[in-house]
Amino acid sequence: MNEFVLEQQNVGVAQQQVPEDKIRRLVWRMCVATLILMAIGSATRVMNAGLACPDWPLCYGELVPTKQMNFQVFLEWFHRLDAALIGMSAIMLLVLSWWHRQFLPKWLPWASTFALFLIVFQGFLGGLTVTQLLRFDIVTAHLGTALLFLPPY
Repeated sequence: MNEFVLEQQNVGVAQQQVPEDKIRRLVWRMCVATLILMAIGSATRVMNAGLACPDWPLCYGELVPTKQMNFQVFLEWFHRLDAALIGMSAIMLLVLSWWHRQFLPKWLPWASTFALFLIVFQGFLGGLTVTQLLRFDIVTAHLGTALLFLPPY
């Protein structure tokens, strides 16, 4: 009888740790991808590649601009690709955190919602950065939002 009770308790603990572990791994991957994104974004700015893809959200009207690909186009295109992957990860984080909210800290679903909001806003600013031809105030807001999403400390 005692073994059955202990087994039931262990199953409950194991089920609780599974969503936490999935979310923890996803958040770490998002952090690494965001650091890479910020590094590529910085390189894009330094190499004057911010308008290497003249349209948005595609690049030369294509998902992968193979005909126009050079180093500057690659920087801008890869920056957008990494940002899209982070956006999809944020959607997955939102779904997981709300789905498993009974096993997680109460603040986590709200934090994942705020993170997705920041990422969508960041994408909007990224689009404006290109369509408004690197207007200084928009570029600054784009950088500021990135630092709000992943502070440098």
